[in-house]
Amino acid sequence: MSAGVDITRIAVIGAGSWGTALANLLTEKGLEVDLWVREEEVFRQIRDHRINEVFLPGFRLSDRLRPVQSFKEALSGKEVAVLAIPSHVFREVLVGIRPCLHADI
Repeated sequence: MSAGVDITRIAVIGAGSWGTALANLLTEKGLEVDLWVREEEVFRQIRDHRINEVFLPGFRLSDRLRPVQSFKEALSGKEVAVLAIPSHVFREVLVGIRPCLHADI
């Protein structure tokens, strides 16, 4: 990423409690955030009800937060990617996202 670039589009990879809370905070700060969600149930909860009852119960998420289920969709056009994943899946996720990364991210 070159100096002086305004960061407005972010991918958060991982919809656990930390990833969801961080993605929501960034969205509320006015940034465009795609949240990659592994679990189908969690994806549907966020998309349909604006909650992540599994990992962040009782907390309403921003209507602007966009849950996605593919790395390509999450990373496309983003200036920054934040990995918010547990250590036991780190390698698997890195292998999965590698084809979707570009030099500026």
